[in-house]
Amino acid sequence: MPTASTNTRRHWFDAAAFILLEVAALALVGASSDIQRSWMGGMVHEMTAFVWGGVENIGRYFHLKTENDLLAEQNLFLMQRPLGREAAQTVSSEEWTFLSAEIVKHQFKGDHSYYLLDRGSDDGVRANSGVLTPRGVVGVVEAVTPHYSYVRSFFSVGMTVSVREDSTGVTGPMVWDGKGRSGARIRSIPHHIVIPPGREIRTSSYSGLFPPDIPLGVTGESHFSKDGTQTIEVALYEDPTRLRYVMIADRAWREEVEQLER
Repeated sequence: MPTASTNTRRHWFDAAAFILLEVAALALVGASSDIQRSWMGGMVHEMTAFVWGGVENIGRYFHLKTENDLLAEQNLFLMQRPLGREAAQTVSSEEWTFLSAEIVKHQFKGDHSYYLLDRGSDDGVRANSGVLTPRGVVGVVEAVTPHYSYVRSFFSVGMTVSVREDSTGVTGPMVWDGKGRSGARIRSIPHHIVIPPGREIRTSSYSGLFPPDIPLGVTGESHFSKDGTQTIEVALYEDPTRLRYVMIADRAWREEVEQLER
């Protein structure tokens, strides 16, 4: 009576013989005529396209919910603003104009990070406009061409955003902490102000680049600085590496305000 090991070897032998016969048959078909070779080549290309297309569709499927959630948040943000008129993808209030844009490129490198957006001067974009999402600030438009905008990311040395904490009413400049893409710091907080961890931070009305009340993150630990003030750590809501859509905010009467400040 054949043993189990004998049966296993026989199965492997049969499988190997079958594969060899199939390969030989395909080789004969491929070598027999141009028509058959063309047919085989077409089959290979179709199979390759099917596999790659399936992989691409799977990737889009898993990212679709995140993108839809972000777009829904942006729409809700825009609808909650006091609107005056609406045209295409531009929404205006009495003081601010919001234009949706898609990120076509981003780079996070060292102390300077940037984005390229698919909106430019032909769409009404101007330099020194703020770029944001419903969950945070993204950066500031530094240069504009007719069809694109160059945005200096918040995660760059020298970038500041005026923020406030509601329970204390205190405001201060928020900067990138220089470590990663999820942390920031609020500087120059008076030493007697107590801001516990877990308090929400929002943009203040003192910012000329961003509208007020944009949620940015929550407070963490505080540290005393050499000048006697406090520095508050902030855990940001927005993940800048996963962004695809943003909003460009342009303030009406900006030139008038800048002229008075000068």
